[in-house]
Amino acid sequence: MLTIDKVDDVQEMKDTQKAFDILLFTKENQLDLFKITAAVMHWGNQKWKQKPREEQAEADGTDDVTKVGTLLGVDVDPFIAGLLKPRIKVGKEFVNKGQNQAQVTNACAALSKAMYARAFYWLVVKCNETLDVKGIKRVYFIGVLDIAGFETFEVSVLIYY
Repeated sequence: MLTIDKVDDVQEMKDTQKAFDILLFTKENQLDLFKITAAVMHWGNQKWKQKPREEQAEADGTDDVTKVGTLLGVDVDPFIAGLLKPRIKVGKEFVNKGQNQAQVTNACAALSKAMYARAFYWLVVKCNETLDVKGIKRVYFIGVLDIAGFETFEVSVLIYY
């Protein structure tokens, strides 16, 4: 578990939930956002390895990908199979294409980024809807640049959407 000096995680969570309540997010909305965020974080811990003498990857343990599937409400075995051997259309037929370690890792990263981006976009839209005052010309919007926490890492990565 990562701890940061002078950061009270319990209080931060309470403040976040209070802000969600003020902005009229339902408990289900909040839980869904937390599940997506947790799934993305667990996905980053999942390791894949290359099968010896094959162009096929396999899971190097399934604890994290099982947590991801559970959080997202998908069956874990077909989920893993879809990552390792996605079904693609070739001509008029569908075939399962084996993926190597780099391909599976990249697919997980792309899916994580897409999930997080869509959740973040939905969050901003929901905030704008809640803060939109009826009868007043809308000129402003909420724009969020999430840089909080980057100062705690040795290396910072900037992702553009």
